[in-house]
Amino acid sequence: MKIVCFDTETTGLDVQKDHIIQLSLVKLDVNEGSGWEVVDTKDWYILPETDFTIPAEAEAVHHISKEFLKENGVSLRSVYDELIEFTDGCDMLSYNGNNYDAQILYYNLKRIGKDFQFEGRTWYDALILERAHMEGKLDPATGERYHCNLTAAYTRYYGHPFEGAHNSLDDVNATIEVFKAQVAEHGWQWAQREEFGFISYDRWLTRKGGFYYLVPGAHKGESIETMLRIDRNYLEWIVDKCQWTDQQTRDIILPYLGGKSKKDQASLSNENGGDAVRSSSQKLKKKGKVSTEDWPTLFD
Repeated sequence: MKIVCFDTETTGLDVQKDHIIQLSLVKLDVNEGSGWEVVDTKDWYILPETDFTIPAEAEAVHHISKEFLKENGVSLRSVYDELIEFTDGCDMLSYNGNNYDAQILYYNLKRIGKDFQFEGRTWYDALILERAHMEGKLDPATGERYHCNLTAAYTRYYGHPFEGAHNSLDDVNATIEVFKAQVAEHGWQWAQREEFGFISYDRWLTRKGGFYYLVPGAHKGESIETMLRIDRNYLEWIVDKCQWTDQQTRDIILPYLGGKSKKDQASLSNENGGDAVRSSSQKLKKKGKVSTEDWPTLFD
């Protein structure tokens, strides 16, 4: 099978507003019985088409400056066809990509009127696998609480950190080595997870056991079915009021609400002289459930 491991460096953590400034991909031909072969590599520094800034704290991490991009960068639009051809028919692999890199790729492509085939692939995420095995345990090297970041995972398996952390190509190569070690330790069947078949563009949802569950906020971990019983208004707020909600999430939640949101129902009510629905966002704010201003930090 073919797997493309990918990683990005970006201007910030907001997947809907920030820009990709480095995109790296390594294609692997994986034979479960005989090994892993690197087929090809792509490594692009991306110059955003619109005005952008790179905060000092971000540049301190990845060492990519605006001046460097102006001299060495290419537009995402110019490499789009190559990206699609490179990943065609391949599953994907990342380290925290299912909760960050895939989403920022989606919104960066959407910004230029392009899309990507997210459905019909397996999205392996080595961070999810590392957490499944090590979260809450002690670091075997230090005896302190284990941090499931890429450097810690690589060090756990190979006895030393990898060079070039936060250069996306170096991160890709480290991710491949961690994933290979995970599969060698636990087997391919252990690495197959239902959640790897679904990417939530706005990071509201995950899918397990045939059900959708909320990811961020006070109701983290609750299924949509449970939310219908305990706080239907919260689902209404996600669909109607949350500025971060993508159409994908609306399309998933609306059938549970009978196909109509509170906004839709209020519109019908107003046509018949009824009162407009009260602001769900104000009620949620009073309950302290979630603030859209803090959205990026909910996933740290």
